[in-house]
Amino acid sequence: MRKPAHPARPLKTPYIIIALIAALVVPVSASGFAWARKGVTVIVDGGTAYYRTQADTVADVLAEAGIEVDVHDVVTPAADAAISDGSTIVVRHAIPVKIDCNGEILDLDVVGTTVADALVAAGLDPSLGLDVQPEVESPLRADMTIVAKDVFLRISQEEVDMPFDIIEKQDASMVVGQRKVLTAGVVGRAIRVYEIVVTGGVEGARYVKAEQVLTEPVPQVVAVGSKKVTKQLPVIASITHKGAKKTAAPPASGTKMTVTATAYTPWDAGCGGLPVIQRKLAAYNIPEGWGIVAVDPKVIPLGSKVYVSGYGNAIAADTGGAIRGNRIDVCFWAGGESVARKAAINWGRRTVTITIIK
Repeated sequence: MRKPAHPARPLKTPYIIIALIAALVVPVSASGFAWARKGVTVIVDGGTAYYRTQADTVADVLAEAGIEVDVHDVVTPAADAAISDGSTIVVRHAIPVKIDCNGEILDLDVVGTTVADALVAAGLDPSLGLDVQPEVESPLRADMTIVAKDVFLRISQEEVDMPFDIIEKQDASMVVGQRKVLTAGVVGRAIRVYEIVVTGGVEGARYVKAEQVLTEPVPQVVAVGSKKVTKQLPVIASITHKGAKKTAAPPASGTKMTVTATAYTPWDAGCGGLPVIQRKLAAYNIPEGWGIVAVDPKVIPLGSKVYVSGYGNAIAADTGGAIRGNRIDVCFWAGGESVARKAAINWGRRTVTITIIK
């Protein structure tokens, strides 16, 4: 037998195939690992972030991103839901707030953005008869306190006095400034129906809605002197009574009423000067530190004690042709004409809450 010219060589084909398979497996494994990573959008309280992850569930993604959630927070989809490439996860954190509802304190964790959301979470309808502070569209803040009070109208029926009118008749036998009662006035009685605004259980402004007269008042007839004397009466330059103190403390109780308030002085046209003020101070026994207000006697009886915010305590001791309904006129006289007129101008016309003192 003929011998081969060279020694036999080992067969290399299997090794080449193995090397080729290994070369292919490594890229495929690497590409498979990259393919397993998913793109997930996470929205937390309106802020958006994008993550590449190999996590399998919503809870795993949140843990990987370091996003903490509590039992009161809302997570969509659910924490145990599976995710895929392109999934979106929404997290809304609850905000701790307090709601003071007519004095009852509620502690809530609210998922929302405004005060209105917190009211709805508490089972309150912000559109129906509520006085809310801060306003319903205000943004929620952690640990804020929201005060909500019921507002409704209450109807009250009361029997009240009807003040009598004063009719003046000129008497030429009496000198100017003299007065004499010819017929005494008699107070009438009426049943009056009020509509009262109640906020958080506290009565506020009241308005007359109906009135039924039981007994008509009898006018008081007064003779007023018209006889002029040649001797001029002395002019009163000042009086010791200083009027109302605006620093007076509000009364602890009484009937509150919202009115339009203007101001006047004794030196205004038709007001009669300081002698008229002196007579009213004496007639109504007005104490030092109290003022005088003109009222509509059908709303506030003459002689009533009244506290006026920004003016002080006063007696309803005057009337006026323009003073009708829920309106009053506060009087300034302390310091003389120029000082009083300046005070009246500064007062102007304003809406105030008054208290009729019981």
